[in-house]
Parts: sequence; C-alpha cells; structure tokens
Amino acid sequence: MREVLQGVLDAQREFTDEYTDTMRRRGELVRDRMTAWLRARLPDLRAVSVDDLDVDASDGIGRRAEIPWARVHSASRSPKPRDGWYVVYLFDARGESVYLTLMQGTTTWNGNSPVDRPVAELRARADRARAALARELARRPDLLPAIALNGSRGKRARGYEHGTVAAFDYRRDALPTDDVLDTDLRFLVSVLGRLHAVEEATTHPEDEQAPEVADAVASAARAAGRRDTGQGFGLGQAERVAIETHAVARARRYLQAQGFTVLDVGATESYDLDATRPGERLYVEVKGTTSTGGEVVLTRNEVRLNADRYPHTMLVVVADIALDRSTTPPRATGGRMRVVQPWAVAGEDLTPLSYRYRVG
Repeated sequence: MREVLQGVLDAQREFTDEYTDTMRRRGELVRDRMTAWLRARLPDLRAVSVDDLDVDASDGIGRRAEIPWARVHSASRSPKPRDGWYVVYLFDARGESVYLTLMQGTTTWNGNSPVDRPVAELRARADRARAALARELARRPDLLPAIALNGSRGKRARGYEHGTVAAFDYRRDALPTDDVLDTDLRFLVSVLGRLHAVEEATTHPEDEQAPEVADAVASAARAAGRRDTGQGFGLGQAERVAIETHAVARARRYLQAQGFTVLDVGATESYDLDATRPGERLYVEVKGTTSTGGEVVLTRNEVRLNADRYPHTMLVVVADIALDRSTTPPRATGGRMRVVQPWAVAGEDLTPLSYRYRVG
C-alpha cells in the first residue's frame, strides 16, 4: 500500500483534469490497487466496526478530480459518498500528503447535480462527532482535527476540509510502513463503528421532524379518519404566516440583488415568486421552516409545475428561522437560505403522506 500511495502522490504533481497517461495511471492506482488492498482487509475491519462495510473509490467522472479518494463505508448507512459518515483516503492537490480521514458526506443531490452542503452545517456536525468520540480520539494523540488539501478548483476540497472529524496525515517524504497503515485504518474504522452506534442511539436536531411536516402528517391522518394520530400540530396559523412571509421576503430580496424583477404570485399560482430579467424567467418555490430544512412539504400542484417548467425552476429554503411567540402577531427573523437552481423534484426524494383512493 505504501508504494501505491507514493505513486498517487507523484501523479498529483502532474495533475490535469484531462485524461493523460499520468492521470490514467493515477486512476488505476486509486480505483484498482487501493480498493484491492482495502477489500482484503474487510473481514478484520468488520470485526471491529459494523458488519456491512464496503469499499469504493473515485478519481473523477469525466474530468479528472483534483482530490482522488478511496473509502471504507457502511453499505446501508453511507451507500453514496454524499451520505453519512465514512473513513476515506484523501490526496492533497499538490501531492504533499495523503490523509486517512473520518469524515461526512459534503454534498446533497438536487435531482440534477450535486450541491455543496453549507460550511456551518459541516462544521457543526464535525464538532458534534468530535465531542461524542472524545474518549476514543484521545487514544491517538497523532490524530489531527483538521486537514489542508490545498485545492484550487471549486469548493469540493474545502468541503472535505470542513467535513473532517479527525485524520492521520501521511507526508510524502515520511510515508509509513504497511503495518502502520493497517493499524491506523483498523483504529479509525473502529471509531467509525462507534460513531454509527452513537448516532443510532441519539436523536439530533437535524433528525427531528420539521413542524411543517408534522402538521401535514397529522392533517393527512385526520382526513383519513384516524381519531388519534399521535401527532400534535406543530404551528398555529399565525406562526405559519409569519414564517412564510419572512421566507418569501428573504427570497425576494435575494432575487432582486441578482437583477430580477420579482412578483409575489403565491396567492394565485402554485409557486411563490415570478422572477424575470432579460432573456430569463424563473418559477420560484419558497419554503420557510424553524427546522434545519432537511425536509419540506410539497403539494401535488407544486410537483406538477416543477416537472412542467424545469429547468426554469428554483427552490429557496430558509431554514433555522427564529420565531418570537411573545409578540402579536408572532415575529419571524433570521434563518439560513439555501438556493437550488435549476430545481428538479426527484422521485426518490419524495415520500407520500397519504393517498386518495377511488372506491370501485
């Protein structure tokens, strides 16, 4: 494995996103030889972690990636690199270091392309993981709490940096022996198993059901004749209006700053804002929530309009809105804004809350 790492670091010094001979060799080292070495260790790694560990790797799809990687992950908890937690080798852009890193997925999928997770979200999750794993991580004082990938192409390298919980740093001029690499991998994968156990025993704020979703679930159950849904209503009408009004105002200001003329059409159309500028028109759906915004509720008409108007569609989610209930009416302030454009509603991301059934 030491020789493989050295070969990838050497190739990094000649990086180009074109498919040159050097980049071809780099890909073979990452996708073939690194994964073979990792797969050979899966039985031992499963014994100290979770029992569905798997391996995958990438050096880019189409264009070559500036930061190639190979990871060990739980097949059920992290089926894709954007999901959950895993242990991954990351090569810095200059070929100076390779890191063995415990980190999280740093992107989400909007149905059309990957979207970078907000830096604040990545840092907060990494901080929580470090706190939960403090005892385990303290056993290895050579672990680093941060990495530097020296990326120069886009935000992906910075996302990896912010998403890191802890890492071993292997410098190109002091790569360890295979025995040391094996020991470090086994240790960090055992910590990954501990992190999965902690997460599965703990409910985090981002896992809690958004009040808007709770309202929709309860309403659907009541409409279906369920006398006791087990769900209370999360928000009153005045609170919902305050949140929606605030979110729409934030989205409108954002669009106007981008040079759009914006009309509020939410009262008459199945979308909220009609935004135009020379040669361009956007159909904008706005969602406001006091939750972290991991889930929002869509109506059937909103889903249908998205399909009809894509790619001239935008989703604006204003999450973590502060709601002051001490005033009349309630007052909504703040929040983090996330913009998805073009926005495509992906079927796999939709969860039905109820069904309408025709009785024959």
